[in-house]
Amino acid sequence: SISWSFRSLLQTDELGMTPLHVLCLNPNATPEMFKILANACPQAATIQAEMITQVDHDDGGRIVEMVTPTKLWLKVKGISYNDDDFDEQGLLTRNAAFQKGLEWNDLNSIMSIQSFNLGVANESNNLYPCMQAATINGMNLEMLYHLAMYDPKLIYQQVQSFETKAPTSKKARNV
Repeated sequence: SISWSFRSLLQTDELGMTPLHVLCLNPNATPEMFKILANACPQAATIQAEMITQVDHDDGGRIVEMVTPTKLWLKVKGISYNDDDFDEQGLLTRNAAFQKGLEWNDLNSIMSIQSFNLGVANESNNLYPCMQAATINGMNLEMLYHLAMYDPKLIYQQVQSFETKAPTSKKARNV
């Protein structure tokens, strides 16, 4: 049995890293591992830690980037990103995650780190994640399947709402 306090999951080391940051450094960490820590302390996903991204060997200077656990995980995996991929809290947006062409296991890891809610429609287009992903050119079928099956009741609810909005008259109209 794992036992820890909420406060211990927010404690940081000298670089400002939480236990979630440290776990993101492990390339073999699983989505289930991320989910345990992120669910126990969702705030940890937005905490930024220092990461040295470049060292100038001539003058010994260094460039430090502030990274959330998601950014750190992306760096460890060698997945490029830019600042536009993140919201104001430093969380990777769903659309940016879908645009990266990730494998399911990688997307599942990101969803686990930052507690993506796949049951919520996008505010700008009212599309659920599996629908939003389907609009992206080159999205692979396996990813769409996993997104749809993540919460099948959403698909059922959408089908039900389409059926209730469908015309009930069986008489054909001349157009």
